[in-house]
Amino acid sequence: MLGLRVTDTAREQEGLVDLITEALPSSDKKIPTKVQLLDKPGTYVANQLKKFQEGDHILAIGPTKPIADGEGLKMKPMMVVTKENFDDILVMNMFMATGGLGPKADEVQLGDNTVTNRSIAWQDEDKETQWFKLTAWGEKSKQLSELPPGTPTVAVGKVSCSSKEDKQFLNYSVDKVLYLPRGTKPTPKKASDPDKGKVAGSALGTVDFDF
Repeated sequence: MLGLRVTDTAREQEGLVDLITEALPSSDKKIPTKVQLLDKPGTYVANQLKKFQEGDHILAIGPTKPIADGEGLKMKPMMVVTKENFDDILVMNMFMATGGLGPKADEVQLGDNTVTNRSIAWQDEDKETQWFKLTAWGEKSKQLSELPPGTPTVAVGKVSCSSKEDKQFLNYSVDKVLYLPRGTKPTPKKASDPDKGKVAGSALGTVDFDF
C-alpha cells in the first residue's frame, strides 16, 4: 500500500496501461521512489489510471516488485483511490493465512466447477494449534487438494460471511496458494549453508506477480 504523487499522464504501451508516479522520501537524505503502475486495458483499475493528471495524490494497493537496475518499483494495483473515489476502498477484501496444511481433502465436482475445502493450522501465542478451513475453486481447487499434509503454505483470498439455520459462518475463499514444495523434496533444516557453499532450492516458495 503506497501513497503516491502522479508525475505524468497514463500511456498505453506493450499491451498495458502505464502510469508513472513517485513515493515521497521520509528525509532530506532520500530521494523520491519511482513507482510504475501497470494494468491491462479495459479493467476498472486501468480506467482509473487513465483519469489521473500530473500532481494528483493517490493511494495504490497491490503487489510490487523492483524495476531492473534499481530504478524504482512496479505495481499491479488491485485498487487505486483518491478523495474523489474514496468509497472504492470498500471493495478491498483480502486475507492472508500462513501455516501447515491439514489432512488431504478430496476435490468435489459441483456442476461445471470443482471445489476443495481444506484446513490449515498454525500456533498462537500460547503455543496452541488453531485451525480454519480454506475453500478453493477450479485450478486452485486441484492444487489445494494435491499438496501433501503439513506443507508450509501461504493462502491469499477473500473472506465473507454466510448463515444457515440461524448460525453464521466465515468463508475463506482462496485466490492464490503459495507454498514450499515439500511434495518433491524434504523440507530443509536450513535455506543456506555459506560455510559449505550450498543453498537448499526446496526452501524457496512459489511467490509470483501477475504482471
